[in-house]
Amino acid sequence: MSEKKPGINQAIQAERRRLLIEATMTAISEYGLSKLTLAKIAGIAGLSAGSVNFHFSSKEALLLDTLTYLAEEFEQSIDRALAAAGTDPTKRLAALFEASLDPEITEPRKMAVWFAYASEARARADYQRICGTQDKKIFNITLKLCDEQIHLGGKQGYMNARAMATSVQGLVDEIWQEILYAGEAYDREGARFIYRSFLASVFPWSFAAPQSLTSHDAKLQTRDKSLQIVRVDKSQLTATSTLFDLYRQFYDEPADPKLARKFIGDNIRKERSVLFLALDNSGQALGFVQLYPGWCSVAAAPLWTLYDLYVEETARQRGVGRALMQQAQDMARKSRACRIDLETATDNYSAQALYEELGYRRETEFYKYSLELG
Repeated sequence: MSEKKPGINQAIQAERRRLLIEATMTAISEYGLSKLTLAKIAGIAGLSAGSVNFHFSSKEALLLDTLTYLAEEFEQSIDRALAAAGTDPTKRLAALFEASLDPEITEPRKMAVWFAYASEARARADYQRICGTQDKKIFNITLKLCDEQIHLGGKQGYMNARAMATSVQGLVDEIWQEILYAGEAYDREGARFIYRSFLASVFPWSFAAPQSLTSHDAKLQTRDKSLQIVRVDKSQLTATSTLFDLYRQFYDEPADPKLARKFIGDNIRKERSVLFLALDNSGQALGFVQLYPGWCSVAAAPLWTLYDLYVEETARQRGVGRALMQQAQDMARKSRACRIDLETATDNYSAQALYEELGYRRETEFYKYSLELG
């Protein structure tokens, strides 16, 4: 496990430990356990290999701390969900599924860690030692909830609680595996529809069958014309600036429609940037991407900086961001640019998964510096 060293500020130590655990999750998702090295982890974390050794006695200690971190996070998420659901067994069983679908708990890197430990023989003993008790606890909770449901329906004469609990856990495992493979593209609303349909099938006295997935939940594609990507001109100024104002609010800036309209209007009029807008088949604006032109001196070629990407909240996880990113890439290729650069927050895992799936690679060889002026 991690080792605390004297003489270092505890807050700094905790932050570096967090960075190293986050980097370890990323490294496992990219390389697997067998090809993992401390150098790769340190590079992703932006720290030296010596920093890793300062906080962890070995690679194995760091790996075990990472697994322990995920196990504790998942268990705490389950406990919070059940506590919020109260004593109603129907609400508690639904809460169990919802906690297992939580995007924070089930983001693709974390799924990669779980399945890496489950798939590699030498890691299974570590998994069992760290997670075995937790797995039994969660299964026993599921077993109790299924038993309560069976008694509510008066079906205890021919329904088996253990069989039902095993089915519930099997469905959760299947959902997690799909998240691992689908990454950012995973349809969580579709998964929610499936688990609700399952509960309504086996416990119809407690759960109503969900309504069919509506077009609001369906994936949008340019191929079937349910989604259109257009290059922004002055005719789309109002729609684009409205989304831009929401984008700035997402980054904790105060709402300022006037400023947003002036900034986007100036960019369009002066051709300072290229903007693409995503529209559904009714013409409603769902998101935008904005790129600024630049040059790479080393390559002696143009490049583009993808500075802004925003999708309206109700349209997320429906393929809009992916379509905007693809349009940006197509434009950059046609302009003969050598690359597209972008930045994202270190904890924006869903965006990172999308970028990496589209072929973007994390920069680990250079540091980024910024000087605030004024």
